Amino acid sequence: MAIKDAPVVDIIEFDLKDAYNPDRPISSLIRTQLLHLHHAENLVVPQNKQTNVNINTLHTERQAGEYIERVTALLHKYGKKAAKKARPKKQPTKTAAKKAASKSKKKSAQKKRTSRKAGGK
Repeated sequence: MAIKDAPVVDIIEFDLKDAYNPDRPISSLIRTQLLHLHHAENLVVPQNKQTNVNINTLHTERQAGEYIERVTALLHKYGKKAAKKARPKKQPTKTAAKKAASKSKKKSAQKKRTSRKAGGK
């Protein structure tokens, strides 16, 4: 059998200058990103430091980009402080949990043995 070449895919040429259009309406992907950032802003940033931007008024990529830039800066600033305060307690590793369980079993077995000795005397 002869090996056939892979099909050739034509590459569409585009002008890089035309690709960037800040006045283009935002896509659903950007809308979703705005929702996520707005939620994060309300959770992390103190109320008196929030942007207070109604994301429903953002219609172009330029407006969305400006909002994203502002909120990202705030999240970097206040997110570190909030993360330090709300850092969860360190969970024991599986091996540490096994060792602790083993120790408690040994202690309970020792108690049983000593109680038998004490009760038998």
